[in-house]
Amino acid sequence: MHQLLCMVGVSLLLIGCLSPGEARLPGGTYHLQPAADAPLLDEWQEVETTDQRGTRKLLAHVLNRPGMTRLTLLEPASLATLLRCDFDGTAATRSGPLFAENIPAELPLAVLQLSRWPRTSVSRGLSGDLSITDDGVRRTIWSGSKVFAHIDECPDRETAIQLPGQGTTIRIRKADQR
Repeated sequence: MHQLLCMVGVSLLLIGCLSPGEARLPGGTYHLQPAADAPLLDEWQEVETTDQRGTRKLLAHVLNRPGMTRLTLLEPASLATLLRCDFDGTAATRSGPLFAENIPAELPLAVLQLSRWPRTSVSRGLSGDLSITDDGVRRTIWSGSKVFAHIDECPDRETAIQLPGQGTTIRIRKADQR
């Protein structure tokens, strides 16, 4: 599955980080999982977010290698880096203009893993009232009995992500797909 990349809309969900490698989500925490739990990645993606503020388009680069995961969000017209988050298995770091908006590095990386890492790995990282179901087409992250996120793999190879509690929809497509 493609990853949940738009941290702009999702950043409002987090109260803060608990400790290095942990992100607070509604209903619990998510502990970042090792890069080795997911396939090797080096891909560009187009990201479109829609929420009460309107629609925003971003370009994202995801790199996952043994011992390191990197997520970079760029402004598509200028290719200016908006946010870069790295996780080395112990600590997460961030840089870029969105750094000033207090987006913890763990949040974008948690969102990436929740949508892209294998279910067994994601399950190990969930605590509190958070849980996951996955039927191969739709992955749902639950906060108790409420849906935190639906992540759907669409027939056109686009990923559609719905965050019902935040009124946000995110569409992700590999940058070379049309």
